[in-house]
Amino acid sequence: MKGMILAGGTGTRLWPLSRDEAPKQFLSLGEEGSLLEQTVGRLSSHDLLVIANGKHHALVQEQVQCPILIEPTARSTAPAIALGLKHWIDRCGASFEDVCVVTPSDLYFENEEDFLRLLPSAEEGARTGAIVTFGVVPTYPETGYGYIQVREGKGVLPVERFIEKPPFETAVRLIEKGNYYWNAGIFVFQIGHLLKEFEIHAPDIARWISSPYETCLESFSKLPNISIDHAVMEKTKQVLLIPYPSVWSDLGSWQRLDAVLPKDENGNYFSGQIEAIDSEDCLVFGDDIVTLGVKDLVVVKYLGKVVVCSKKELHRLSCLKTETY
Repeated sequence: MKGMILAGGTGTRLWPLSRDEAPKQFLSLGEEGSLLEQTVGRLSSHDLLVIANGKHHALVQEQVQCPILIEPTARSTAPAIALGLKHWIDRCGASFEDVCVVTPSDLYFENEEDFLRLLPSAEEGARTGAIVTFGVVPTYPETGYGYIQVREGKGVLPVERFIEKPPFETAVRLIEKGNYYWNAGIFVFQIGHLLKEFEIHAPDIARWISSPYETCLESFSKLPNISIDHAVMEKTKQVLLIPYPSVWSDLGSWQRLDAVLPKDENGNYFSGQIEAIDSEDCLVFGDDIVTLGVKDLVVVKYLGKVVVCSKKELHRLSCLKTETY
């Protein structure tokens, strides 16, 4: 099976730790290696291709040894996936029958063995002519994730519809109904099948793929900046879902990061040379930092910036990245 890793995101919701020039997928966040390195390691037994933004080319080269394909222009996931398929078909001789798993580069798995155990079932489902995705059982009404409605049953479940990130009240109702999952953003499919789905639901992308390879590179910037969810998944009726039974996160906010980082006996997480005295429930990133008698703080010293923030105000951090700091 082929593996396509999408590493072009900016991850600015974790500012200032994650920035345009060094997004979260390239940072080590409580585990050995970066999130990108962990993703590559997770799928190391497969034929891999990393799709990345040009400004991050050097970072990707430093961290992984597998083939790298640079987007001519930053685009969303549908054009990025189309670019990867075009590369495989025209430059690597891939067959339309080949099965591919597409995954973001910044996912956290508490137990990745559960994911790897389910991949063969996803490949089997893809060979029946379906697109297979993974759904996470929601544990609280998260408004930052998309949701997937399925028909009730066991095992591999037919998908009824994709739902964009809902408001809080809607998320509560979806969880109460019980047949909704968080969208993990991972898709498994036969190359030829996704090409057919592009022809039906995204004909402009399908026409682009049919052009000569060099022409595709030159015209990539003209493709619509659209996600694979909007381009295909929300429209096709041939999607199956495999429930993922363990803790998963896209680490798309400080709150989600706080939830998964390993803590000491006082509820603290430290990354760097830090001395903590009578400190509780703090996240501290950087060197030469001393905390004394504080609680529920996030402290980040990174790339010339020092940010000190109450955990209660984390939702406001992303607003600062647009200011001159």
